[in-house]
Amino acid sequence: MTGPSTTSRGNVDRPSAIFSLLLVASVTEAMFLVLPSFVGALADVLRMAPSRIGLLGSADLAGIAVATATGPWWLRRLAWRRTVMWALGIFGAANSVCFGVSDFWLLLSLRAIAGMAAGTAYVVALAGIVDTRHATRNSGLLVCTQVVFAAAGLYVLDAVRIAWRLDAVYAYVLAWTVPTFLCCWKYFPEDPGGRPVTQAIEWKQIGLAGAAALAGTCLYFLMIGGVWGYLEGVAREAGLTLPQIGTTLSLGLSISIIGPILAAWLGLRLGRAIPLIATALAQLISLYLLLHLTAFTAVVLAFFIINTIFNIAWNYVIAYFITIFDDIDPSGRFVALYGTASHASLAVGPFAGALIISDGHYAPLMWFGIVAVAASFALFLVAVALTRSAAT
Repeated sequence: MTGPSTTSRGNVDRPSAIFSLLLVASVTEAMFLVLPSFVGALADVLRMAPSRIGLLGSADLAGIAVATATGPWWLRRLAWRRTVMWALGIFGAANSVCFGVSDFWLLLSLRAIAGMAAGTAYVVALAGIVDTRHATRNSGLLVCTQVVFAAAGLYVLDAVRIAWRLDAVYAYVLAWTVPTFLCCWKYFPEDPGGRPVTQAIEWKQIGLAGAAALAGTCLYFLMIGGVWGYLEGVAREAGLTLPQIGTTLSLGLSISIIGPILAAWLGLRLGRAIPLIATALAQLISLYLLLHLTAFTAVVLAFFIINTIFNIAWNYVIAYFITIFDDIDPSGRFVALYGTASHASLAVGPFAGALIISDGHYAPLMWFGIVAVAASFALFLVAVALTRSAAT
C-alpha cells in the first residue's frame, strides 16, 4: 500500500488532527448510525406509507453517495479545512430546519441536502484517515467513534416520548455537529495529505480488483441498509417492547466496540483474507439465527447476543474494507468511491428492505441478507487476490 511521504505526514498525523478527522467521519454518518431509530420515528410520528418511510430513510444516504461520487476529481485539489467547514455548516443548517417538518417532499429535499453536505465532509475525512501513518489503526478508531455515536443515540432516542422522537433525532445530530464544527475550526488539517495532487486515478490499473471491491461493497451495504434499518421491526415481530429494543440495541452496539478496537490493535498482522472469512462466518450465522429468534426461550437475551455478535463482526471488518480500497489505488483517490458504493447501497437498503418484507414478516429480508453477505465477501476475497497478483 502506497501512503503519503513521511515529510508531509505531520499535518494529518497530529493527534488533534486525527481526532477531528474521526469526529467528522462519524457525525456525517449520523442518519445511518441511528437508522433504526430514525426509521421507527418516521413511522411513529409521520405515519406515512412504508415506501415513503423507506425513501425518507434513504435520502441522507443518497445525498452522501452523490457527493462522494465526485470525490476522485476534487479530493486532492481543494483545501480540506475550508471545504469541511462549509459542508458542516450546511449540514447543521439543514438539520435545524427539519424540526417540525411533516411534509414529505420538503423533508425529503432537506434530508437530501443534508446528505450531500455530509458526504462532502465525510470523503475528505476518510481521505485524511487513509493518509495517516497508521491508516488501518485509525480506520478502526473511526469505527469506534461511530459505535459510540450510534450506541448513545439508539439508547437516548428510544427513551424519548414517541411524539418527540423525530425532532429528537435532529437534536441529537446537532448536539454532535456543533462541537465537531468548533473542533474542526481549530484542528482539522489545512491541506491534503502527502499524495500528489495532480496524480490521476489509473483506471486500467485498478481494473477487475476495483470492480470486485466496488461490487462487494454495494452488496454488503445493501444488506446492512436493509437488515440494520429494520432490526427494530425484527425485534418487534418477535415480541420485544420498544424499551427492550432500545436497550438491547444500545448495549449490543456498545459491546461491539470490541470489533474496531481489535482491528485497530491487530492492524494488518492477520492480512486481509482471514478477517474477511471470519467476519463472513459470524454474520452468516447471526442472520440465520435471527430467522429463528422466536424459537429461543429467552427471546430478549437471544436478540441481544445475536445482534451483538453481528455488530462486532460488522464493526471489525470495516477497517479492512477501507484498507483494501487504499491498496488498490496508490493515488489515494479511489477510496472516495468506497463512500459512494457504501452510501448508495445504504440509500437503497431501507427502500429495498420495505419491498422484501412480506406482510409484516421479516424472514425474506434475513434470507436476502444471507445471500448478500456470502456474495459480498467472495468478491472482496477476489479483490484481495487480484491486488496481490498485480503487486508481484
